[in-house]
Amino acid sequence: MRIAKWAIGVALIGCVMVSVAKAQSYPGGQSAVEPAYGYAEIDSTTAEQIGVTQASYGYAEAVNETAAPPSAALASPSDAAVGGTCSTCTSGCGSYYGSCGASCGSCMSCCPFASGDPINLFDQFIMGADTALDVGGWISVGGYGNEYKAASNGPLAFNDLGNGVNVHQLWGYVGKEADTGGCGLDWGGHIDYVFGVDGPDTQAFRGSQWDATWSSGDYGSAIPQAYLEVAYNYLTVKAGYFYTSIGYEVVQAPDNFFFSHAYTQYYIEPFTHTGALATYDGFENVTFFGGWTAGWDTAFEQVGDSSMFLGGVSITPNDAVTLTYATSVGKLDYSDTQPGDVYMHSIVMDLQLTERLNWVIQHDLHYRNGLQNNVAAGGVNQYLVYEINDCWSLGGRFEWLYDRDGAFVQPGLASGSYYETTLGVNWKPHSNVVVRPEVRYDWFSGTYLPGGLPFDNHTKDEQFSLGFDVIVQF
Repeated sequence: MRIAKWAIGVALIGCVMVSVAKAQSYPGGQSAVEPAYGYAEIDSTTAEQIGVTQASYGYAEAVNETAAPPSAALASPSDAAVGGTCSTCTSGCGSYYGSCGASCGSCMSCCPFASGDPINLFDQFIMGADTALDVGGWISVGGYGNEYKAASNGPLAFNDLGNGVNVHQLWGYVGKEADTGGCGLDWGGHIDYVFGVDGPDTQAFRGSQWDATWSSGDYGSAIPQAYLEVAYNYLTVKAGYFYTSIGYEVVQAPDNFFFSHAYTQYYIEPFTHTGALATYDGFENVTFFGGWTAGWDTAFEQVGDSSMFLGGVSITPNDAVTLTYATSVGKLDYSDTQPGDVYMHSIVMDLQLTERLNWVIQHDLHYRNGLQNNVAAGGVNQYLVYEINDCWSLGGRFEWLYDRDGAFVQPGLASGSYYETTLGVNWKPHSNVVVRPEVRYDWFSGTYLPGGLPFDNHTKDEQFSLGFDVIVQF
């Protein structure tokens, strides 16, 4: 009965979201076909109309447009004459979601404030728009709850707190990109700082000399990146402390569609590396990257004899397909008494099925052996995102993670398969603001010890969850 109630609630929420998205997309009964406004051009010999010169307003120059169809009833939406600033008024809306009015002065848009890049306050008010230094950040505030009203959401990493609304990420960064445009020499660097309930999960938790102790209760701070880079022609080398190249999801909230995270991203992939990584993109449609790292998640510290290769290749045969293979392999010491050899890879295929529909498939594999470890885990993630317009997107994620030896998600308590499916909406009322509500269902199948089930204080093998966050970039 409880599952039925949740299913009905999710269906109602989905209907409301889609209805609101459609309602905002249609510009209030306006026809998708609008006649061009201006002055007819007449051939002096045949006396036939050969075109329309659109009237200009303000400083806009008059634009010559092709002749309008003989009958508005026969015209397609794409035949509507547009010009000046109207040429971009329906960006991301499509012909059915918005169109230009009778003139550029009355241009309509389904999402007038959502298109374009976020406004950077530091560039606008402090540093000036022409500076090469990039300064900015964001705040993510949200909450996540489960059907049992338990204080913990179990192994839902980054979203394990089951009660209340929290500041997940208060993030600031300073950086300069090393960009040569394929020719010459340039330099750059980057540093990040984050505070919030995501802070403790973002710390260098396998080290002890950096930010691993910057926590108080559920909140904490971290400096997850600090590196310099130099570029020469098509080769870029960065050195220091930086985020991994493995996987599809990332820690930074604005770069993920979903509020919650996949099991694979949190439990079997590295977050950060210390070392040097070179990237070469001088070949058409192919980018290579590779370098040395001092293990995983240790910041400016080498635990034991950790020494690993990080690298891979990204291939883009056309505008619709990108295939990326990334690996981290070598000796990884979790402590002085647990040295081990690790092989980890992710294979991500990004497919743009249509102009608005994107499909991502990811496969992860993690194998580790050593004096006290001979374990493996792997999984498959799929993401499907449909962009309705600049304001609204719908998404789904399905994941299967197999923790063969019970060494990753709930070490020593349970081994087997973890599944999750997530349905979410992204509402973008402004280019600087994103609201991400979602509903998620998790279930576990495998063997476990008493008290080893993942949900409702280790008493249930399945769970419905609901959550949302609001991201404001600055």
